[in-house]
Amino acid sequence: MTTISVRMGHYAADLSNPLDIAIPVHFEAEQLCAFGGPSPSRAAYRAGPFIGDVRQGGSCNCETYHFSPHLNGTHTEGVGHITEQRIPIHRITKGQLFPALLVSVTPVIASECDDRYKPIPQPTDRLITQKLLEEMILPYPAEFRQALVIRTLPNEPDKRIRHYGAHPPPYFSNDAMALIIALGVQHLLVDLPSIDRPEDGGHLSNHRLFWGLGPDERHTNHPSPNTVTELIYVPDEIPDGPYLLNLQVAAFDGDAAPSRPVLYKVTPDDLPA
Repeated sequence: MTTISVRMGHYAADLSNPLDIAIPVHFEAEQLCAFGGPSPSRAAYRAGPFIGDVRQGGSCNCETYHFSPHLNGTHTEGVGHITEQRIPIHRITKGQLFPALLVSVTPVIASECDDRYKPIPQPTDRLITQKLLEEMILPYPAEFRQALVIRTLPNEPDKRIRHYGAHPPPYFSNDAMALIIALGVQHLLVDLPSIDRPEDGGHLSNHRLFWGLGPDERHTNHPSPNTVTELIYVPDEIPDGPYLLNLQVAAFDGDAAPSRPVLYKVTPDDLPA
C-alpha cells in the first residue's frame, strides 16, 4: 500500500484511507426522503427498438433518473439556493482539499436554552446551540476550521434511509450560526436535511446568515464562496477531530448538486521541515 502525505503546517494526512461520509441516492433499496418529497426513481431509456436494460435484452444499461439533490441524498448547495440569480454550485466549488474539523453534538430542547432563532422556536424543538459548538470546537487547532462537519447524537444508522417528514430534525440556532461564521468556517457539513427549521415560514435565517444576505435580499453582487452540505452520515467509528476534506460535487448546473464528501485522518507531522 502506498501512503501519500499532504503537509499542512505541523500535520500530515494519509490519503490511502478515505472515509466516505455521503449517503448515496438509492433507487430500489430503502430510500432517504426529506421534506415529504417523493422517492427517487429510474427507468430504462427506450428509443425505437433500443432498450437500455441488459436484463431485458438490451445491449447496454442506459437509464434516466428522477430525483432531487435537496431531498434524496447527500448534496452541496451554494448561495444560489436563495437568490433570484441562478448561481451554479459547480462554479463555487473547486474540488480542492480543505482542513476540516469533525465534532459530535447532542442538540438541546429549545425551552431549556436562551439561544435565538427566527422565527421563534417551538418549545419542543431541538437546537444546536452556540454553547454546544464552543465546547466542541474551541479545544481543537484553529487551522482546521475551514470546514466544519457536524454529527448529531444520537447517531442512529437509520439516518441513511429516514423519512424526515415523520422525524422532525434538530437545527442550528442563529447564535450558533453566528459563531460558525465568526470562526471562519467556509464549508459546513451536517447530517440534517437543513441547517434551518424545516417549517420556518420561508425565513431561512441560518442560510441567509451563512451566505451574508439580509432577510429580504434576493440578489447579490458578491456571491459568497461558502457551501452547505446536507444529509451526510458519519459512522460512529470515525472519531471527532481534525481531518482533511475532499468535497466532491457533481457538475450540475444548479443551486445544488449530489456530492460525496470524503475525510482523511490527520496526524501530527514529525517529519523534518
